[in-house]
Amino acid sequence: MRIAQHNIKEDAEILQWLKGLPRYRNTPLKSLWSRFRFFLSVLSCRMLKQSKPLFIVLVTNNRCNLSCKYCYGQYGDRAHYNDFTTGELVGLIDRLWDMGTRNFTVHGGESLLRKDIGEILNYMKLKGFYVSLNTNGTLIPHKINEVRCVDTVCISLDGTEEAHDKNRGAGSYRQALAAIDIIRANNIPLVVHATLTRHNVHDLKFLAEKGSELGFRLQFSILYNTGSLEGTEVLTDPEIRAAVAEILELKRQGAPVYYSESVLTSVLAWPFPIDRQSIITADEWNKGVSFEQKIDCYHGALKYQIDADGRVITCWGHDDAAAPNVKEVGIEEAIRQCTKAKNCSCCTFLANNEHNLMFGINLRTIMDLVILQMDDALKIRRKRN
Repeated sequence: MRIAQHNIKEDAEILQWLKGLPRYRNTPLKSLWSRFRFFLSVLSCRMLKQSKPLFIVLVTNNRCNLSCKYCYGQYGDRAHYNDFTTGELVGLIDRLWDMGTRNFTVHGGESLLRKDIGEILNYMKLKGFYVSLNTNGTLIPHKINEVRCVDTVCISLDGTEEAHDKNRGAGSYRQALAAIDIIRANNIPLVVHATLTRHNVHDLKFLAEKGSELGFRLQFSILYNTGSLEGTEVLTDPEIRAAVAEILELKRQGAPVYYSESVLTSVLAWPFPIDRQSIITADEWNKGVSFEQKIDCYHGALKYQIDADGRVITCWGHDDAAAPNVKEVGIEEAIRQCTKAKNCSCCTFLANNEHNLMFGINLRTIMDLVILQMDDALKIRRKRN
């Protein structure tokens, strides 16, 4: 199934065509197959020493209805940017499937602000992708029908109401909790993500208890790109290490932390002040940097990010304004240029390193992920409209 076969050019026509497609009904077996197929693709690429865009983080739009202090992309201030059109997104989805992509993380901005987001997610699932949706949760009560088809939803929750609202805006904590309740009621696998700042670094135990109580897994990000945060609110190297050590201890006590111990201990062993240098380039590594717990980077080889302005970058840590742009050179050439320009050896980005261990065929990580993915897939149940 691809839009090009239908000779449709105008966005309104494309959207109408998408609305006429069957609605994807996810089931545990279907979701498990899309997860397993992605793992098979990873294994195939590693065995054959191939580079393919297996995993794409797709930023669908430049708009957001919150103004989080730490926003890496300043999406609340991108009103003058042009979003992908419906046709551009559908064409991109088709080309990426042909290029080997099997896993999409749909990101924003706030993706649920797009009027066509339900049709885009549905099209991705009909194609056969594993699809995870990242959202601030504010629009979930109005958009639940649009997101029921996805395999996982990730909602931002930074800590207690006071800490969360300081980071993300008054009232957003209660909106996030309401969204969590709705996602759980609809039997959609749920991950909750917290970005660590000085406001919420002491809320790790609170989040762990919430995760155990409500049945969601926890992800954390260390704040690197500070957005509009004051310097005094950004964590120092000792504070970052103390927070990661606490996350590790919570995990060992049974808290539903998504990251493996290998990822967390790698950050604790990082050979530089984390708040000053969170990336070791390939050039630096080749000069003799010593780091026994290094996790090799596969971003820019098996995983890429496509920003809403069309730029293709390896990950959040390389937000290059001059990066190749799919709207100018096409997705194939943009991926090729991005791969060629890659100069990253390793980093302290938690989510990236979890994926890097998987891409590196770390057996313990693979086994843990298989168990996690099976558990998540079995949470999916069909919900009547």
